[in-house]
Amino acid sequence: MFSKPLSIAACMSCLVFIFIAYVELTGPTPLTYLYELKAQSTQDNFTINYKHISKEIIQNASQTVQNTDNTSIQAQTNSGGMIDVMRSSIGLKNPDRTVKVGDFFSVIIQARDQYGQNCKGGDFFFATIGSGSNHASGKITDFKNGTYEVLFFAGWPGVIDIYITLVHPSEAVDFIEQEIWPLEKRVVWKGNFGENKPETTKCSLGNSRDEHINECKYVQPLATGETALYCDKPKHTSCDSLNWIKSDDNYVNRMFAKLYKPHQLILSKSVTYIRLPEGTTSLTISNTTTMSNMLLPECKADLPKPRSEGFWTNNVWTSFQCKTKQWTKQEIIKCINGKHIVLMGDSTTRQWTEQLLKFMGVTRSKNTTKPNTKHIQHHSDIMMLDFYFHPYSIGSITHIYRVGKWEYEILDNLNVDTCNNYVIMVSPWAHYAQWTKESFIERLHLLRETLVRFIKRCPGAKILMKTPHPRNHSSQISLLYGSDKLLYNIYELYFSIFSGLGIHILDIWDMNLSYPSRNTIHMPTPVILQELFLMFSHICTV
Repeated sequence: MFSKPLSIAACMSCLVFIFIAYVELTGPTPLTYLYELKAQSTQDNFTINYKHISKEIIQNASQTVQNTDNTSIQAQTNSGGMIDVMRSSIGLKNPDRTVKVGDFFSVIIQARDQYGQNCKGGDFFFATIGSGSNHASGKITDFKNGTYEVLFFAGWPGVIDIYITLVHPSEAVDFIEQEIWPLEKRVVWKGNFGENKPETTKCSLGNSRDEHINECKYVQPLATGETALYCDKPKHTSCDSLNWIKSDDNYVNRMFAKLYKPHQLILSKSVTYIRLPEGTTSLTISNTTTMSNMLLPECKADLPKPRSEGFWTNNVWTSFQCKTKQWTKQEIIKCINGKHIVLMGDSTTRQWTEQLLKFMGVTRSKNTTKPNTKHIQHHSDIMMLDFYFHPYSIGSITHIYRVGKWEYEILDNLNVDTCNNYVIMVSPWAHYAQWTKESFIERLHLLRETLVRFIKRCPGAKILMKTPHPRNHSSQISLLYGSDKLLYNIYELYFSIFSGLGIHILDIWDMNLSYPSRNTIHMPTPVILQELFLMFSHICTV
């Protein structure tokens, strides 16, 4: 059963009441309209209004909005307890009106607790729709009083299922953001020192402003700033003899098991990744319009966020971000002729590399090599490609210390005479949910400085960033150290830190969220291909 969602906030033990309203837009394409949510707080209620304008919104959920037909939705602003999904309900607003292909329609969630009181807001939801091979996500706005608006696009006809999934109640969100995210030593490595009689000690990240006694210190000021790797000093050899590091999963699991136990009420399966079950959960979309005249911009940097990111049909993603296409091998060869693609990131970016090599038919080529465990390259007339995995990775593989390269080590050393021919893609995220918020934000700002330096040296180069995506979790403990809420926060940091620089931010969150299979860190091949096709649509004009 398809049970995917979209994200933002909602409420924990609150009862959720969902209305569905639709907004019919006119003009050659509804996708040329972006929307703004405006609201006015009152002590007892709020009104929801819609306004069609040519720019996107997001903000101020302490407010209100009004429908285009001047109808309004009233909601109480009582602040109740944790969300109770079993007492939640879903209903259609204006159920007799017809939603047509090409329309936007809204779902209003009212979250209430076990006593029927409205929640305070701040819950984290996923919201999706689907039928057959068609699936899409919705955009969620939190009005901070237990009421949420979910905006969907009707991209295909027929009966669709509506999935509103509580990922975390607000209480869990607060715990994750306020106590887990700032917590140090959420990732620990084993460090191996020496040669003849090697020693293994514990390593972790720490702030160089703090006092560190009897520890080896490894700094990377241009990549991690005041965050440094600290290892307990070996007894019989020097700090310079660090051979390799490997993350200590047992230590991390024990640590998070202790954290989970006193908070299991707000992290239990009864309030985590659970669909709101009651009321109307489907809607019929009429096939009375066509989207053949949709007007989308060319894929370029700093595009405004659309009201809908797109939808899936038969493993093909129809993007509403910009003009994209399904690329062939020959079209890609023509697109990247004379260019050198450099991909930097984690194993999700390695997936890109491996799938691209396979798609181009050069996986087993003599020109495809792996100089070390964190570098894959293919240099030929077909394609010039390098992939670099960042240092300090987390996982089961043992890596020689500093075998990976930070972004500045690559970009600051590219030949200025040829660097305008480069296509650079960076995507540090999957391993960073276990860094403290302070350390990771510093890491992103230093990456920003690296990219700004590169842009000044090589203004003709194209720079792209791939966003995080939801990954779901196999255990309750993993909810703490790799929460989808933390990943969504990282997603938002990408836009707040890197927008306005001329960087192409490839937003793949909704694409992954709405794909009709369970979210994992490594998504299926059809998703990776559509992500690559989005990238090439940004590299070359469609």
